[in-house]
Amino acid sequence: MVVVEIRTPVYDEESGRSGWAVCAMVFADGRRTVSIVDKHGVLDHQLPVVDAVTGRQIHLADDAEAWARNLPGAFRAGDLVAHVLADTNPAEQPPATPTAARPSIPAPPPFTRISGASTTSAA
Repeated sequence: MVVVEIRTPVYDEESGRSGWAVCAMVFADGRRTVSIVDKHGVLDHQLPVVDAVTGRQIHLADDAEAWARNLPGAFRAGDLVAHVLADTNPAEQPPATPTAARPSIPAPPPFTRISGASTTSAA
């Protein structure tokens, strides 16, 4: 099960503090079971998201849990932010460190100084 909160930043002038206001909640369990509470109409159910592991687009109808898990990638501009509150079956993450050998900088070619070079000018 994946639980995602879609929220927006708010500023309380009386207290001088900022915080978050929840705009929508997504509850996804398995490939087809999803419940969306969206009183403000901020979530487009047809919105494709990019799977962080495979790089392919996912729609809600394809896999509800994977779609919900990848909503933070779709809502990252700041006016609306998606945050995964719970994920009972997280997707496999790519390795944190590259497996390739450490890159090296090749040695520069030998430098040959040309001495006695003269310039000519047209008269």
